[in-house]
Amino acid sequence: MSKTASYLDRLPRHAQRRGDAAMGEAEIITSRRELDAASSECAGELSGSALGKGGKRIGILLEDEVRMIVRDALRFPSGATKCEMRIIGKTEFDGPNGVVALCVAKEKFVLREIYRHATRSWELETVRGRRESGQTPRQAVRAEVKQELGFPVRRVHRLGTFCPDTAVMSSKLDMFLIELGDGPRRDEPEESEAFGRIRHLSPAEIGRLIERGKIRDSYTIGALMLSQLKGLTPAIRLSAKGRQR
Repeated sequence: MSKTASYLDRLPRHAQRRGDAAMGEAEIITSRRELDAASSECAGELSGSALGKGGKRIGILLEDEVRMIVRDALRFPSGATKCEMRIIGKTEFDGPNGVVALCVAKEKFVLREIYRHATRSWELETVRGRRESGQTPRQAVRAEVKQELGFPVRRVHRLGTFCPDTAVMSSKLDMFLIELGDGPRRDEPEESEAFGRIRHLSPAEIGRLIERGKIRDSYTIGALMLSQLKGLTPAIRLSAKGRQR
């Protein structure tokens, strides 16, 4: 077994797919001769102190308990070759990587402020989180709502599947609309997350916040669109000023 095959074999089945340049796809190079040539051509594109002298340039470059950063050598239909990175979640082996919960209560959307390390800013988002291996998506979404909001769950509607960034991330998430019930709030936020206020927002308020760039998270906007397409929530419209831009 080649070294290339061994790293691909460690990935979830859907992430192992080689592709076929002859069929118009971006094909993962597995031939040792072609791989050495492509790796040599793009070696200078990768830098960083973590690589070390003679460090790995192709394969699983970095991983933790949550995800893997993989760099593949690719051949394109034009015959050109290039090395590209992708991020693969470690719970993708037995289902979606995570779940998203668009929560509603008394005709208002329920979002929460969270300080995100990646953007280094406060974001206003739907509930979302990683699905643990062995969990069903419905079990995962109920657990996330309990953790982040703490309100009782009255009804769960599956909205569909969402791929947040197909250029870099292999993951897909199951999206749900959650009807919250009455009851005291008993959220259980993780100590390693920075949560702010819980916001109850009308469709008009959601529209204004999206217009102003205050809601910009792709999961949140995707869940809002799916829920409207299924006729489960009222339409969110831009203001007259926003439509004229």
